[in-house]
Amino acid sequence: MGGGFGGFMPQQSFHMRYSGRQRQFRRFYSAYPIAAYQHGNKMDANYGGKIFMPPSSLDEISQLEVVYPLLFKLQNDEEEEQGKKPRTHCGVLEFTAEEGRVYLPQWMMDTLRLSPGSAVEVINVALLHGSLVKLQPQSVDFLDISDHRAVLENALRRFSALTVGDIITIEYNGREYRIAVRETQPSPSAINIVETDLSVDFEPPVGYVEPTAQSSRASLSSADMNGRSSIAKDIHKQEESIKNEAANLRFQAFRGAGTRLSSGTERNADSNKPASLRSYASSATPDAGQTTDNSMEEDTPVALDLPIGTLFFGYRLVSPAGSQSDQQDEPKFQGQGRVLRQRRKR
Repeated sequence: MGGGFGGFMPQQSFHMRYSGRQRQFRRFYSAYPIAAYQHGNKMDANYGGKIFMPPSSLDEISQLEVVYPLLFKLQNDEEEEQGKKPRTHCGVLEFTAEEGRVYLPQWMMDTLRLSPGSAVEVINVALLHGSLVKLQPQSVDFLDISDHRAVLENALRRFSALTVGDIITIEYNGREYRIAVRETQPSPSAINIVETDLSVDFEPPVGYVEPTAQSSRASLSSADMNGRSSIAKDIHKQEESIKNEAANLRFQAFRGAGTRLSSGTERNADSNKPASLRSYASSATPDAGQTTDNSMEEDTPVALDLPIGTLFFGYRLVSPAGSQSDQQDEPKFQGQGRVLRQRRKR
């Protein structure tokens, strides 16, 4: 797990690399955050554990008998808390920084309590390969990630070492997550995680409260009641919206005044309408400020106002006065027959 700077690993035997003649690389540099790096966009390096060093450091390291992959201890000699100086461990990403400068991820700047331009000591070290690391997310938002181990496995590939007490920063799905390193094995202070089988354990996130059985039942019952009340509210709201829509969409036809060509006697049409339709029909209302007489009201057509979903197939047929249906029972052709020529008697 993780990755080291293996492109500059000379071909040396195991005895030569660990023969005891190893010389240590130790230099002071001015520390700057990666945001100040001017040779391309390297902001992704903020979510890893590797730094940028100047090319001269590579020339010097290549002449030393050092252990690969390259690992460094960073230490702030100007700060001290409880007799200990802030320190962390890292790998190297590139040897492209300006001379006299190193560029660090922002979480390293915070861990070492460095400001831009502060002096930091860079020391080449050798760490044991780790077998176990215990991590603690600094927010309960980390629980929103479905597969924590897969995300961490991918994120830790950008790290070469882990130090107890560090709070590293990883990025997943556009969000940043801060994770504290609580324990490492076999070394109790720092481990090498390059090409090693590392087991990861988690502590509960900061601010996480373990739910009890009683609170779980209470939350379930509350959710059930809220669900039922919300369903009832939705049904009631839907019914109200249907009623309002029906009121707004009612069709009111023939609201103007009608003029008849015939001058016959008008009959009250309301008396001939079915009861179910008379309840929904209303007469046209004149505009404000206008007056109408009784004869005008009688001539005004009745507006047919039906609710949504009601079909109207016409009123009951009523024959007008003097029509053919009223004279069906009267005898026809009651006159006497007449002829122009008398019949001859034989």
